[in-house]
Parts: sequence; C-alpha cells; structure tokens
Amino acid sequence: MKSIRYCCYGVIVILLTLSVWLTIGDEAFNTKSDVGKNMVTSVNMLSAKTNTKEDVDLEELLSTSLNNIAPASIVIKKSYDEMTIEERVAALYEGSLEMQYSAPYTYSGEGLSVSKGAIYFNGHKETYYSERVLPGTSLNIPGRHVADDGTIRDGDGFISVAADPSFLPKGSVLITSLGPAKVYDSGCSYGIVDLYVSW
Repeated sequence: MKSIRYCCYGVIVILLTLSVWLTIGDEAFNTKSDVGKNMVTSVNMLSAKTNTKEDVDLEELLSTSLNNIAPASIVIKKSYDEMTIEERVAALYEGSLEMQYSAPYTYSGEGLSVSKGAIYFNGHKETYYSERVLPGTSLNIPGRHVADDGTIRDGDGFISVAADPSFLPKGSVLITSLGPAKVYDSGCSYGIVDLYVSW
C-alpha cells in the first residue's frame, strides 16, 4: 500500500516538474534563478515528506508544492519598447535596464525628431541641439559616439543631454522620449532637457 502511495507521489513530482518546465522553459532548472531555487526546494520537500513514516495528506503536499512555485516568482522580461514610462524609470534607478550601445531604444516613432523639434515628455520639455552646429569638444563624454538613431551617447549607452543644474545637475540620469540619458551639459532653461544629436 505504501509503495503505491510513494509511486503516486513520484508521478505527481514528475508531472509538477514537467508542468513548470513547459510553463517557464529552461529557466526552471537554473538553480541561480528564483524559479529554479523554488522548484528545487519543492522537490526536496516532496522527497523529504515521502521518505518519512508519517501519513502525508496529498492535498496539503500539492498545495505546499504549488505555493513554492508561485507564478509571482516568475520574472517576465520586457523589451524597452514594451515597458511603460514608469517601468523604464524604475528599471533605470534599479540598475536593471538593459542598455544599448548604439541600437535605438524605442521604435514607436513618438519621440523627439527633426520634424518634432520640441515635445513634452514625462514632466519635462525636450528639445535638441546638433553636434553639427555645436561640436561640444569641451564636453567630457566617455565613450562618446553617434548611435544608430543619431543621438550622441556615452560608452554605457546613455544619451548625452543638457539641463539647467538646478533642474538636473550634471551626472543625473533620466528617461527621455528616445531612451535613458545622462546630463553632461548645461545652458538650458529650467525644465528643459536638450538632447545632443547628430541630425
């Protein structure tokens, strides 16, 4: 009788493992991830409980296992373009935003452009100034380069911008309509963020 019960438990563990693997893919077996750790914990708990001589309530066992592999622990990664502005800001300040050296951050076409010389975005006004007019050779932008979208970026992928020091001091980071930016220059009116471009 007990061997039949243990066999049932084994089948449940296998089905549960397969179900999780199909739901979240290979990451379930990466024990460095939260999902992997939870799954390993659940399987160990099942194993420990089935190897004892005490009676085990099947419903309790399943409930405990499913709670340890809760969907809330599964992190769904979004691309920059799929994030809301709030999610972009949060990711930037958490240090979890995936930076792009030259690739455009957004493809929505609603950002600042030559034809849209000034827009309002996330509580500030955006304008642009071109290196073709103001070379900015005195600016200390480590890894300075022209990205695929024509923005001037640093080596980490931050768009170089100018802002009034009392609004955003040099070194401040923020999200602009064209992506994450860092303040390297000043000379703007309060509330304006001037993106450095090569348009």
